[in-house]
Amino acid sequence: MIDRALEAITLTDIEDLVRFRRSEGRTLDFKVAFPDAGHKGVRDFLADVTAFANTDGGDIVIGVDEDENGDAAAVVGIPRDNLDENLRRVEDQLRSSVDPRVPDFRVHRVDLDDDRVVLIMRIAPSLIAPHRVTFDRSSRFHRRTNRANSDMSTAEIRQAFAASDDTPRKIRDLHRQAVRIIDGTDMPVRLRADPAAILTVAPLSALREQRSIAVSRENAVFPPRLTGAIDMAVGLDGVVVHSPPDASDGAVRAWSVNRRLGYVDHAWAIGREHDGQVLVWRDNFVKMMPGAVRSTIARLRAHGIEGPWITMVTLVGVKGARLVLSEHEYSPPAWQDPAYLGEIIDDRLEEESLKPLIDGFWRVFGVDWDEP
Repeated sequence: MIDRALEAITLTDIEDLVRFRRSEGRTLDFKVAFPDAGHKGVRDFLADVTAFANTDGGDIVIGVDEDENGDAAAVVGIPRDNLDENLRRVEDQLRSSVDPRVPDFRVHRVDLDDDRVVLIMRIAPSLIAPHRVTFDRSSRFHRRTNRANSDMSTAEIRQAFAASDDTPRKIRDLHRQAVRIIDGTDMPVRLRADPAAILTVAPLSALREQRSIAVSRENAVFPPRLTGAIDMAVGLDGVVVHSPPDASDGAVRAWSVNRRLGYVDHAWAIGREHDGQVLVWRDNFVKMMPGAVRSTIARLRAHGIEGPWITMVTLVGVKGARLVLSEHEYSPPAWQDPAYLGEIIDDRLEEESLKPLIDGFWRVFGVDWDEP
């Protein structure tokens, strides 16, 4: 896979494939021409897409020739003529000849100077794998190996279905680790004992693919509600960005853990003691949480990491706290602590898809109607 967000890929990135003799591999495939409409062309295209979806995702780069070793040899491009029609054709094939349908298939065009283009088809690893090709009454499951596709064995198919069934538990394990460390366990700092939100944002591939991205002080994601001075600490797992420790107890009000495995945990205070009672301000979650998800995904995509995305949220320290509804109105005290708001799995994690987490936030404080 090209190590860049899909829509940010430029002609320079394509030329770099040739300049640095980039090889085909488990997440990258070169095609000199657009898949044709004949029987073999359709069969091979569907095998390519489902193999990537059933494994770790990948890019099909159309318009780059390769040598006998599978290394990028020349940027040749493909004609613009009938391109939209051809794209509609392959999208129809994916809809009609793959079961279940591949959930995240996107295409990006890079213009060349001679009225030709290079296409990058990006396929994300699928949450609902394995996908079966049903073209021409076939029933075949494919997987991606080093530089080619192969049929999945019966054992591999069973394992893929089992892995799909086990995904929810693995997802929650990622998040439980973030909740566990708020007391300073295996961390340079601990979170203040105020009501707080713990957020994990990860690509599905974090559960499958061992990676080590180049996280640094320069490209780390900041936690919500972080203004003014910041501190950073580099560790084995990644980079921790946090607010300055409090002078009295050394605790912080916000941190983020930018993990080299390609996902990010955030923790930030959403309330505090005020006039003898513990209060939570809704904007500290309702506005801050979606913004943290957006900024995290943008930063991870800059490393070439794509969805589907998973986000999970837990509220801690909220027992007995009241939510400020208006200047003189408060919710009943919360009684669940910690309060796990659940997980959202989505190809984009746009604001609308995060609404169940916000609805859960209201319910923790006894508000079971639409946002006041």
